[in-house]
Amino acid sequence: MISPRIIVCLVVFAHGLVAASPVRAQHPAPSPAARARIYLGKCDKQVTYNLPAQRFDETARAIAHATGCFIRYPNRSLVNVPVQAVRGRLTRRQALRVALRGTPLRIVRETPNLMEVARNATR
Repeated sequence: MISPRIIVCLVVFAHGLVAASPVRAQHPAPSPAARARIYLGKCDKQVTYNLPAQRFDETARAIAHATGCFIRYPNRSLVNVPVQAVRGRLTRRQALRVALRGTPLRIVRETPNLMEVARNATR
């Protein structure tokens, strides 16, 4: 059996080791969600849409109308590309994705208040 005196010595020794070790700050690692945080902007507000299938420029104008969510398409040849109908309560980002589904267009850049659209590169 271990005597109480040896137990006390071991506890004091262990306490001395812990006290002598360098102190490290115990900060929790940032979660993946915090590292990949997306800042919400004017393109993330929900609106109810009932847009028919029409030209891209008309749909883009209707989605961005009076919101501050800018939809940029530097290539003016995209104006006449037909896009899908958009219906339901969606954010402006979701609405643009629905409209572009199945078309040769894609979103190439996104910020909280801007989405940029370009034509898919042909292979």
